[in-house]
Amino acid sequence: MFRHILIPSDGSAASQLAVNAALRMARESGARVTAVHVLPEEPALASTAETPEENSILADIARQAATLHVDCTTLEVHADQPHAAIIATALQRGCDLIAMASRGRSGLASLMLGSQTQKVLTHSKIPVLVFREG
Repeated sequence: MFRHILIPSDGSAASQLAVNAALRMARESGARVTAVHVLPEEPALASTAETPEENSILADIARQAATLHVDCTTLEVHADQPHAAIIATALQRGCDLIAMASRGRSGLASLMLGSQTQKVLTHSKIPVLVFREG
């Protein structure tokens, strides 16, 4: 059984469905979770302040986890390649499962970034559970 689940989220509706399902799974199995929000790499001189939206993504996951009595750590990561940051975070934190949405961003952003879920599936040596809408 999985004991430590990494839950990447970008705050999208698809991502929220994956968060909900992964937190329920964690509760049922007694696993702990690490929720991660990957943001673009910041220039060296940029401010490190988070926007309210960025704060709310992880704060909402932490609240949901607390409601379900799931041990949850949140982490914001800045990286140019979100899929690599997700995999690296899972390895660094000792996660034994990555649970994520099948798609998050849409439109031009998804064309420019490609499918981060597909990239995680391709490169991860840790099992990946993909939640799909519908």
